[in-house]
Formats: sequence, structure tokens, C-alpha cells
Amino acid sequence: LFPAIFNLASNAEISSNATCGDPEPEVYCKLVEHVPGRRIKNPHCPKCDANSVLSKERHPITNAIDGTNQWWQSPSIKNGRQLHWITITLDLKQVRTTQELKTFTLMQNYTVTS
Repeated sequence: LFPAIFNLASNAEISSNATCGDPEPEVYCKLVEHVPGRRIKNPHCPKCDANSVLSKERHPITNAIDGTNQWWQSPSIKNGRQLHWITITLDLKQVRTTQELKTFTLMQNYTVTS
């Protein structure tokens, strides 16, 4: 008695109020690659440019749900206090029955606590 598994975001629209490299290019560093007390080297801190022709330099919010290994990158908080809080909006564009939503919520809670 397990409900069918489906991708809730398959037809979704996603947006954010900020993205790395927008409005101008910036450098971002992956925290997992930073070792305290050691100098950060550029290979670990690539350029992020929302307007680049190179896809490896663009990290739009749509990457978060496109099913690829690409990712969304938030802008650096060094660019201003307004970037300490970012809003991501996900519109699933789906209508579900109350029972389906209860099942989904139950599964989410189970997944989070296990």
C-alpha cells in the first residue's frame, strides 16, 4: 500500500529574487572546499555570470528542478545585506486531491525524520 511516486516539479515554475552573477559577474566559493587557515585558490572559486554564453558560468534557479547535475547558485552575501535573505518561489501548477496531499505530507514528514 504505497502511493505512486511522481515528480511534483515536472511542470513547475520556479523563480528567485537573486542569483549569482546577476546583475554583474562575481566569484563564488564552495564552502566544502574551503579549509580554515588556508588561502582559497581560484580553481575552487569559479566565476558566476548570469549573462555568460558559457553554461558552466550560469546558475539560474531553473537548474534546481531541471533534473540535471546543474545547480542554482545564490549570490554572495558580501554583495549586501539584502542578500542575506533570498526568496525562492515554486509553483507546482498541479491540483491534487486532499487525500493525495495528506499522503504527500505524511511521506515528507517521514522522510525528514528518518
